[in-house]
Amino acid sequence: MPKQTDLAYLAGIIDGEGWVGIKRGKAYACQGRKSPSYNAGIQVRMVDEGAIRFLAEKLGGWYYKEKPHCNNGRPLFCYQASDRAAEGILKKLRPFLRVKARQCDVVLRLRTLQASGHKHRTRKTGTRSFRHWTGKVIRLPNLAFSEAYLSALDSLWMECRRLNGLARFFQK
Repeated sequence: MPKQTDLAYLAGIIDGEGWVGIKRGKAYACQGRKSPSYNAGIQVRMVDEGAIRFLAEKLGGWYYKEKPHCNNGRPLFCYQASDRAAEGILKKLRPFLRVKARQCDVVLRLRTLQASGHKHRTRKTGTRSFRHWTGKVIRLPNLAFSEAYLSALDSLWMECRRLNGLARFFQK
């Protein structure tokens, strides 16, 4: 467990250089998905590898080196954590966050809602059949998330977009 001073320092890095938010993935029909995915995330990009390595060592997550974006540019180091790891990190850092505190709260609400996601698979989209080991064919319903649940996820995603100043790019 990191010391309180380390947590405060790490929260300052995330407040100043980081992104805390929700990413929405497409509902790829080829993968059999009927609805988009929503993932909690933390990302920090800096040219100072030491700070990024310190984040990864103290909080978990991972980091990698990106190529420079121009010929004479310096390489960027990128730290990331998502979903369960991001949730744990944000719970530790929440008392110290100032700039990203509201984004943190929205992401934690998303993770709480997702924890109860199995209860929201109520919309029947068809059936599937399989053969039981006894030889009997069993038909089960295919269940998708309810519209209310998907709407709640989408509103949390939009709230994070608004807080991060990106809402204008994602108007419906």
